[in-house]
Amino acid sequence: MLSNLIKGEIHSSAAAREAYSTDASIFQVYPLAIAVPQDVDDLSKIIHYATTANKHGGNITIAPRNGGTCMSGGPLTEGIVIDTSRYLNRIGEIDTFHKTIVVQSGVMHRDVEKLASAQGLIFAPYTSSKDLCGIGGMIGNNASGELSLVYGPTSNNVASLKVLLSDGKEYDFNPLTRKQLKQKLELMNYEGDIYRQMIALLKDNRQLIKSHHPRVTKNAAGYALWELWDQHEQVFNLGRLFIGAQATLGIVTESTLKLVDKAPHEQMIVCTIDSINQLTDIVRTIVHHGASICETFDHHTYELARQQYPSDAENAHFANGKHMVVYGIFEGDTKEQAEILAGQAKNVIEQSLQASVYWVESPEIKSSYQAIRRYSYKMLKDMNSDTKKAMPFIEDTIVPLEHYGEFVSALEAILEDYDMTYTYAGHIGEGSIRLIPLVNRLPKTADAIMELEGRVNDLVLAFRGSISVDHNDGIIRTPFLEQQYGSDMISLFHEVKNIFDPYDIFNHGKKVNGTIEFARSHINL
Repeated sequence: MLSNLIKGEIHSSAAAREAYSTDASIFQVYPLAIAVPQDVDDLSKIIHYATTANKHGGNITIAPRNGGTCMSGGPLTEGIVIDTSRYLNRIGEIDTFHKTIVVQSGVMHRDVEKLASAQGLIFAPYTSSKDLCGIGGMIGNNASGELSLVYGPTSNNVASLKVLLSDGKEYDFNPLTRKQLKQKLELMNYEGDIYRQMIALLKDNRQLIKSHHPRVTKNAAGYALWELWDQHEQVFNLGRLFIGAQATLGIVTESTLKLVDKAPHEQMIVCTIDSINQLTDIVRTIVHHGASICETFDHHTYELARQQYPSDAENAHFANGKHMVVYGIFEGDTKEQAEILAGQAKNVIEQSLQASVYWVESPEIKSSYQAIRRYSYKMLKDMNSDTKKAMPFIEDTIVPLEHYGEFVSALEAILEDYDMTYTYAGHIGEGSIRLIPLVNRLPKTADAIMELEGRVNDLVLAFRGSISVDHNDGIIRTPFLEQQYGSDMISLFHEVKNIFDPYDIFNHGKKVNGTIEFARSHINL
């Protein structure tokens, strides 16, 4: 019995299984049990337990969980959920010289934010769910947020990791010089085997991997095989493979996070969009002139704000009657510096693109625009009823910015074929969109969801985009990865999985071996 092996808790009551059967996704999957490890040693014993069982014909899978905010079903499993938030939440002091902080994976982002902000620092890839999400989940999904234009996703903001692999031992992963990599390759142990197999896989499939690298600024679909070699710094970092792997290769126990200075001054401009044809040029202008943040929300979102957040809607009245708005925030070490950047973008948009741009001075008004954007999904969820439900399943797409206007027009045309109200918002500066429908609670809706998922993916790929950006593959997108990458890359993903997890104990059905049938049958209407 697992309960006799660990110091922590095991729960298998109906109430516990119900509580851990959902996250922020559209799915409900009842776990076999919930393990609450007290420390890393407990985690190691759970891995040993699962590996031993599967070696002898068992079928145990384990999946870590933090805040339960995943929108792709990442921590949902029919096996054992591992709740790391209860005890594995040790947080170190900030190293102000190196601007880093060491945290266990159960630490909540809000706790990092509190410590960092006291030092004038931030963990840059914070998300809209930053008050609820955990660091382990951010690493598992390779999450990012509104500052990703400048700082990129989580993978760009992690210095090193500690990871428990399938042998139950904890390993350090950080950037290696060629000399250090050679030393790893010479190790005659499990760690050396991992490095040798991965280097061989990368060398043997160099052209295949290169040719399938998504041509977008961010991507969370599949395993990030193109991210392991940093040619500029001439270092190899196998740790980057675990970021965005949704705990399918090992369980991250600890991370050293990079922090950055919070900009002392900001200036916002708001652009109103009457026609989608204006969209691409306006966004490219904002980004070109150095915006740190470039976000959008549509008229559906604004109308919900008028109902649910009337004071914010009143403050953001420039959005009233417009198809959508795009706002840019420009940062500077001085107020003048931020204003110069924003002013340059404003002038080009007004004079060359003949679009309306508004200068936002008031912190309260600025906050209202950001609140409407951040609460877009929450507002739609608050419309849930006995007959309707907000369902995020086509909410994590990205296309190259030059195609964004065409993409949104084509996407809206597809949605006309379905009886669905929807909102969209997103990190538009990189071509990402958060489109979430309000669907009918009818049995036939599950089929419509999976059909629409496939059609939207086809559209995304026609514009050379990616089906996953921040929320990862999970249950919803894993079955469609072959649609993006083709069978040869999927075979390579299987090889990676087998190198790290030969007995398939880590989060089965994510990244590989997921099926449309499983997804459809677990949709929670």
